[in-house]
Amino acid sequence: MKPSQPKQNAQVTSSTRSSIPTTSASPLPPVDYQLLLLSLAEDYLAAAHGQGSLKALVDREINMRHYYKLVATGLSCLEVVLKRFKLQPQMEANVRLRYASVLYDETKNMREAEQTLSEGIKLCDRYRLLDFKYNMEYLLALVLFEGSPRASLKFLDGVIKTAEAYKHNAWVYGLRFLKVSLLLKLSSHQDVLSALTHIRSISGIAEQSGDKAILALASTVEALVHLRGSTSAESIEQAQRSLAMARSLQLDARVASIPQVVVLTNIVDLACSLQQCDPSQAVNKMQAMHASLESRSDLWHPDGTLLVPVHSQDSSKTPGGHGLVRRSSQGSLAVTFHWTPWEDIYALGFLLSSIATAHKNTSDGLKSEQMLKEGIRRLDGNNENVPVLKPISSITSRHMWRQNLKRYLQTHLVFALCTRTAWKAAQEGLQKLQDTAASFPQDLELLDLLIQYLDGVIKQGIGDLDDALSVFQRPHFSVTSVTATTTQAHLELAILSTFNSILIIRDPSHPSHHLLPPLLSSLEPHLPHIKNSKPLTSAYNLILATSPNSSLPTIPKTKQYIHTALSAAKAIANNQLLCVALSLMSDKFFKGVVGGQSEKSARASETMARKAMDALWRSVGAGIVGDTMELAGRGEEAEKMRDLGREIARGLPEGVVQWEDAAREDVDMR
Repeated sequence: MKPSQPKQNAQVTSSTRSSIPTTSASPLPPVDYQLLLLSLAEDYLAAAHGQGSLKALVDREINMRHYYKLVATGLSCLEVVLKRFKLQPQMEANVRLRYASVLYDETKNMREAEQTLSEGIKLCDRYRLLDFKYNMEYLLALVLFEGSPRASLKFLDGVIKTAEAYKHNAWVYGLRFLKVSLLLKLSSHQDVLSALTHIRSISGIAEQSGDKAILALASTVEALVHLRGSTSAESIEQAQRSLAMARSLQLDARVASIPQVVVLTNIVDLACSLQQCDPSQAVNKMQAMHASLESRSDLWHPDGTLLVPVHSQDSSKTPGGHGLVRRSSQGSLAVTFHWTPWEDIYALGFLLSSIATAHKNTSDGLKSEQMLKEGIRRLDGNNENVPVLKPISSITSRHMWRQNLKRYLQTHLVFALCTRTAWKAAQEGLQKLQDTAASFPQDLELLDLLIQYLDGVIKQGIGDLDDALSVFQRPHFSVTSVTATTTQAHLELAILSTFNSILIIRDPSHPSHHLLPPLLSSLEPHLPHIKNSKPLTSAYNLILATSPNSSLPTIPKTKQYIHTALSAAKAIANNQLLCVALSLMSDKFFKGVVGGQSEKSARASETMARKAMDALWRSVGAGIVGDTMELAGRGEEAEKMRDLGREIARGLPEGVVQWEDAAREDVDMR
């Protein structure tokens, strides 16, 4: 029922008429309430979204009650237009799509959104409004996914089949990419395989149709999915094969004009080298990533929106407007993707760059740590003051993404501090992370595990071995609790925790020394994984070389273990593992030996410990060099080296010094 329009005063008295001067003003046009309500709806929604900014959200300055009151008023205006006015088919489709999108973005009323879209799709079928129909089906898939993911995927299959039958390639790309993103949210192995199948279907159609930009994006996403599913050598090889296809297309002007695709390709390529623990390649790829980020920032849309052009021959027959598939003024089509703003990707680049340069942090002016600090500074910077005219859900999502990235930057900074034995700074950094741990979302389980592991590492580093052991022996750090659903990162943390436990209880005088054989045995099922990781291989062989279990160490075996550890540590340029391996080699094979080789070995271990900025092993290395010089009859030089070792030792944590003194007394008694 149409609202009645107000009637104008038709009757005016003679006395009134005589007191008012006559004018020739034309009558006012009738009020178009339909247009008025639609304009008011947009004004209310714009006013609500205009309140949102990252900084306002962080500082809790947004009045949420007022925000949702504005949104509710805007929704009411749209609802009145739909229910009280007879609209033209195209206008009704537009209003229905807008109404449903606001319901999806701002409310939990998915049933109302689903009903609105279902009626809209019937309307579009009746009047052949294909562009609106596809956009509604796209949104309906998202709405259905909130309540029933499998129903959403099944619905999408039907929509994709129809789009393929009509050869609407741009929509096929967009809908299949949507299904890939939904499948990856489910993240089961079968869903990941299904996602890869859809990506390959996109690639096949794009290659046949000459849509090189779509093909480049699909190839890069396929590489990302391979890395996401597993970091095995086979997965990395498949990812690199997909990246090779993407890189072969970057000389095409249509691909080169899309900075996000080029940057994403470089990020995934760098991730492959990081997973392979190839430091030299990682540094080169890091430089390529930064070059692409810095040279193409002017072409990056402020909100991160990515438009990938479609140049298929049938594009002129494909419906497109202002939704998922957009049509330019020249008639060309582009598929729209919502990605990340440039500032956020640049901060992510600092995290990846710090990991790529971590192996030379202590020998290169702590640049890896500086990158982490710069990433944190940028995330805390002025970009949060920029207003974002988007729903509060979008602002919240971006804020959470930035906060999670900041937590990972802080976590890696604590790891870097631990590596160079800066225990006080590491404790302060860990405390900051622990203070915010309660606010971590459930999908950050890995970050919580990393923080717990760091807690154990720091306790062990400062000599609090009992508390450290209690951390490493928590149930979720046990390799025996690993299941088929355990992530690879979780498995590696469990293996590392077992390593740490072995190092603590390896002393025969330790009360828990009887647990050493079971711990070593628990690692055996995971040997294939350990052997595929150079850092784990090096650490594992160092543990075997120092194991007091009589069934393990013999001179030939010990040589083999140390040689394997050295080779793996050299391959990944890990100075810390190298200094430990060299110190062990000097102690095991050159202790009490007079000669140039023994001094050379001792000095190599001390030099490597200095490069690693590891105070404990510098102290050990200086003592080994001093002992070697003493045997060679160079007493004065030997005493200088021992004094250096003692001076360094005085700067060690009190718990470590006490533990060393107790161990030395135990040795003297024996």
